[in-house]
Amino acid sequence: MSKATLPLAVLLAFAPFLGLPFSNPQTSPPPARSSPEEVRRYFSEEEAARGRLYMWGRYALFFVGLGLKVAFLLLLIVIPASKALERFAFSLAFGKPWLAVIVYTLVLLLLYTLLFLPLSAYRDLFRERAFGLSVQTIQGWLLDQLKGFLLSAVLLPPLVLLLYALIRRFPETWYLPAGLAASFLIVFFTAISPILIEPIFHTFRPIQNEDLRARVTALAEKAGLQVEKVLEMDASRRTRKLNAYVSGLGKTKRVVLYDTLVKGSSPEEVELVLAHELGHWKHQHLWKGVGLAALFAFAGLFVGSLTLHWGVQKGLIQHPADLAWFPLLLLTLFLFHIVTLPVENAISRAFERQADYASLLLTKNPEAFIRSEVQLAKSNLADLTPPRPLVLFLYTHPPVLERIGMAETFQQEGR
Repeated sequence: MSKATLPLAVLLAFAPFLGLPFSNPQTSPPPARSSPEEVRRYFSEEEAARGRLYMWGRYALFFVGLGLKVAFLLLLIVIPASKALERFAFSLAFGKPWLAVIVYTLVLLLLYTLLFLPLSAYRDLFRERAFGLSVQTIQGWLLDQLKGFLLSAVLLPPLVLLLYALIRRFPETWYLPAGLAASFLIVFFTAISPILIEPIFHTFRPIQNEDLRARVTALAEKAGLQVEKVLEMDASRRTRKLNAYVSGLGKTKRVVLYDTLVKGSSPEEVELVLAHELGHWKHQHLWKGVGLAALFAFAGLFVGSLTLHWGVQKGLIQHPADLAWFPLLLLTLFLFHIVTLPVENAISRAFERQADYASLLLTKNPEAFIRSEVQLAKSNLADLTPPRPLVLFLYTHPPVLERIGMAETFQQEGR
């Protein structure tokens, strides 16, 4: 097997595990029947226009951020600022290469954070407040940014040290042990995130509403699941948006509801959201997502190794572990992520459709499902008629009209 065909073989080997989850007709969603005309059935023209204005700004900011990241990494390579940064790092490292890697990583992280801080502030704070979605203060937002920076400053240097140790030890095949290490780290951080990382930014408590607790128990029994932790998160300190998610693995697995969702929705609507999250749980989407992330990490590192090998062959790089060319590796990984993003998001949308259908099967309440989707779309300012290319490239969830259409079809077919 040639080196160039190895990632394809791995993709084919993992295909049955990560493939589309609709092979079982008992869990397959009916085809959605929706059209732009449905906008007028559930939303006013003002709501549609406001959601479109909000989301089109989000789309534009995504591509601005994408361009800035590419430009930042290219400038580090071309100027060459990265070479100067490498010399600076070694000047502070007392002749110790491992310390130079740490200094280089921290300075690069600081430069990146400062460069993107204005864009993040506009996108996530000021623009969200202008649309009435954020209630966070500037001080609170800055504190979150500081926490995120410090967390990255603690976690990233050891990871970069490990990567460069592997590149030095295995200059030709470093992507293999690095891919295995990345797979382990993805599982590890997914498992510990609910108990060690998420509490840094949010406060969690068990659901206080006894009616909701009873509904959770009934839904879990109906789904054949043992659900020990359904928590409420203090999202209202930051946002008016409604949301819920599943996180963790094994004993750390939990369902988390935004307190904005609990307070702003009817019990039936919250029950639908819970059923959706239980659908993710029942169909092992977290484990499949971890497997997908590990697979793409392995493939991305392989492409990164090809890039560094090309640089060595062309005489641009003396050794793959040349620290000054770390931005080239980062640029390769980032571009690989962008190229594969439509595939990742297509699988994510498939998981979301399956979870939607599971919630309909569990609750047998398509009317509440539709009300819940309408409320979420209004509260979160969804784009009701997004262009198909943007859906394929950016959307991790099906558009709202598609989800409503599934419930309508479910209702019409009397499932």
